[in-house]
Amino acid sequence: MASKRRYIDVIYEDRDLIVVNKPRGLIVESEFKKGNSGAGSLCDNVRSYLMRKFEGARGVFIRPLHRLDKETTGLTILAKSKAGLKLSEEIKSHKIMREYVAVVEGKIEKENGTIKVPLIKGDFGHGKKVGVADKNSGKMTVTHFALKERYENASMINLRLETGFTHQIRVHLASIGHPLIGDKVYNPHGKIPFPRQALHAGRIVFYHPAGGKKIELKAPLPKDMMELIDNLRG
Repeated sequence: MASKRRYIDVIYEDRDLIVVNKPRGLIVESEFKKGNSGAGSLCDNVRSYLMRKFEGARGVFIRPLHRLDKETTGLTILAKSKAGLKLSEEIKSHKIMREYVAVVEGKIEKENGTIKVPLIKGDFGHGKKVGVADKNSGKMTVTHFALKERYENASMINLRLETGFTHQIRVHLASIGHPLIGDKVYNPHGKIPFPRQALHAGRIVFYHPAGGKKIELKAPLPKDMMELIDNLRG
């Protein structure tokens, strides 16, 4: 069987951490390991990359510290050691700055703002795993946004997460009437065609768990989103 191994875009690497620019169409970690071909997830591909780099090694330690949706691109942090794993606590306590670029349906009027709504997990039909809840039954979640560009029927915005919740950005944007372009789940009747949700994790800032050095990393917009933006600019 031919290998499906993918090129790994390494943005940063040291003995404890590796940060990669995840492509679209790749899950972060496989749910089922039995019979895995070694190319089913980002973790599989990073593991293969490290095995090639350290030829002769019996195995490598890799753990994802957070996850991006399959069709979302951008910066993903993985631990290579127990020291690297300590960064997971910073992520859980929302001490890591994560900034996204999104292209959404419609013109956003405000230059900046905050979306603050309670969310809850469940089966909401048509693939929706998360919905807006009342304040007594859901978890309060917060996303900050800043306008970058307006187009005739769309907007490009920067997003910064204050909390972390499954599909938070996707549900938040849909809740204010500006869903992600290409989001087949939370924007099933989208007016602007695009093969995936137009969302990219473009910037992260954190302090290294071994030594405390400040690390700031960026990943450029992928080609498909650049082409989408160029088309919207007309």
